[in-house]
Amino acid sequence: VTAEMSAIMKEFSELRPSVTSGNLTRKNISSLIDFRHNDEIIIKPTDKGGAVVIWGKTDYIAAANRQLGDGSTYKVDNVVRTEQYCEDIHVFVCDAWAQGTISQETCERLIPKELSLGRCYLLPKIHKNKTHCPGRPIVSGNGSYTEGISRFVDDCLKEIATGVPTHLRDTIHF
Repeated sequence: VTAEMSAIMKEFSELRPSVTSGNLTRKNISSLIDFRHNDEIIIKPTDKGGAVVIWGKTDYIAAANRQLGDGSTYKVDNVVRTEQYCEDIHVFVCDAWAQGTISQETCERLIPKELSLGRCYLLPKIHKNKTHCPGRPIVSGNGSYTEGISRFVDDCLKEIATGVPTHLRDTIHF
């Protein structure tokens, strides 16, 4: 480490966050809170670019229905399989524990506690078309019955992926 780097690191370590009162008045804050609770709009971060889009709720629902109604991409399934999927996960995880592949603690962590589905929502793609703002469909598994097993698989794959010589940790490592 050079003397210049040491000086920069020392200066950086001495930085303290500044505490400011903000630049919004109470009326501004109250207006933002009212705006956020408006049931006629949907506020979403964009897919790319770090912006925020305010979508009319009817336009948002129409965009979601247009995408989900595309029969070449999505299939309507009127059968609710939540309980069956939870049972399948339960059997699979318990078999893994019985065979000694996972511990009892891991087994208990992976078995769904609640019957909850993933949630689908759209992120606006403003970089695509300025007159018509399509949305990128996202299915969030947070809180769903597959979350535990998904996290477990991700942890297992991370260990494998980080051992591959072509694995990049971050931009600096690249």
